Amino acid sequence: MGNNHKQRNNRKAQNSLQDECIRVPKVYDWVTDTLSVTKNLCFTDEQLEAIECAMEDPNRRPLRIICKGPKTPPLFPLNQSDPNLCDDNGFYCDQVGEKRDVTVPISGEFVDAQLVELLFTADIVVEVVDRHGRIVTKLHADVSALESFVLCYPDGTELLCRVSKIICKNHSGSLMLNCPAPSAIKIEVIFCVDVQVEAEVKLEVLAKFCSPRDNDLETVGSVDQCPPIEFPKQCPDIFPGQNDCDCSANGEATGYTDNDATEKGEAGILVDICPNCNISDSVFDFTFNDTDRSDGLKDVNFHATSFDADSLECKECDGGLKLIVSGEGRTDKGHRLDFNLALVNSTHGDQFQVQLIKERTGHVAFDTGVVNVREGSINVEDCVEFSDIKMKSGV
Repeated sequence: MGNNHKQRNNRKAQNSLQDECIRVPKVYDWVTDTLSVTKNLCFTDEQLEAIECAMEDPNRRPLRIICKGPKTPPLFPLNQSDPNLCDDNGFYCDQVGEKRDVTVPISGEFVDAQLVELLFTADIVVEVVDRHGRIVTKLHADVSALESFVLCYPDGTELLCRVSKIICKNHSGSLMLNCPAPSAIKIEVIFCVDVQVEAEVKLEVLAKFCSPRDNDLETVGSVDQCPPIEFPKQCPDIFPGQNDCDCSANGEATGYTDNDATEKGEAGILVDICPNCNISDSVFDFTFNDTDRSDGLKDVNFHATSFDADSLECKECDGGLKLIVSGEGRTDKGHRLDFNLALVNSTHGDQFQVQLIKERTGHVAFDTGVVNVREGSINVEDCVEFSDIKMKSGV
């Protein structure tokens, strides 16, 4: 028994597990972001004449304005980050200038990172078509967005950027009904971007799926011998980082509030807390239909806008699990409120409780009490970490 590995002569079944060394592109950082840029496009005199001529024909009215962006490759395979694949597709991503060393605050400590600027460009086509879909005229435009990224981008690694989707919106209205035609239109182009920092390394690994982080880091200030074989130094404080969550929950459920509730009625929740064991993409929507009209109608519609990772708590409860989390959100009337949410998935049935709290006073504005789920279900599961896995030693 023990951790010492000795060569044994025992025969092994075919395809048994054994130590392997693999060569792979290791991800040092992975960031997704959404960039938006607006642009005004002007029609020429000839184009305006063609548009007004078409609008004077009742059989061709109304005219529609269609904004088209280039088609992007699918999300998979991941090797489509190669910029050469985008050159002939009407869009590209390019690094502008050299990377710069910066310092960023993370979890109360200062961490070294690199700052780069990336330029995303797309060829946009705006078409004016008649009611039969025939093109009256069209405009071509190059639209670019320049964005800074703070990355774990050490020497020896390679930066790969890709555009996963390009969305073009017309802000001047999609229909032309009457003369005179507008001389210009305003469009918005949205770039969905994916940035990775990679290096080819040799690893012996256990692995799990990981999720990209948000682009939310801000900077603070701005030998004559054979080199040793060293892989680029990674940045564990930046990426992949630690999971925010010890457990996750999802589901849609409704039930009636109990006697301890602020109001009597039917409460409903839609939750997806800690998807992929990451709190940043969590969802929580709450509705309440007031069934006691004697004191006035007090329906509630609430949407969570942020979640506090430090408030997340997971515990065993009646043979199942209980998840507790707090955060902030808004009602459909624009009121900002804090919230406390408790979800129970046990052998005795599913339950939930929602508290809405006024930010300034800390007063509980609404409390469902403990709600027994009448329709729907809630699922609460543990998030398994590498630290939860116990390796078996050789016998």
